[in-house]
Amino acid sequence: MTTRAQKITFGQLRAQGLHHIEVYCRDYKCSHSVKLPADRWPDHVRLSDIENQFVCTVCGKRGAEVR
Repeated sequence: MTTRAQKITFGQLRAQGLHHIEVYCRDYKCSHSVKLPADRWPDHVRLSDIENQFVCTVCGKRGAEVR
């Protein structure tokens, strides 16, 4: 299992004036993406904390790249 770098928190994201995240399927062959509002997560949660919770609706793979 590879260790992924910790990303900024949702609080830091919103402080920069950003209010949406882009979630990309981790499978490079699929690369399905979706834009989601960032207000559903509390300020202390890191973007990297939620990446393993996503399941792609196109290919069914678990894991995402959140930007």
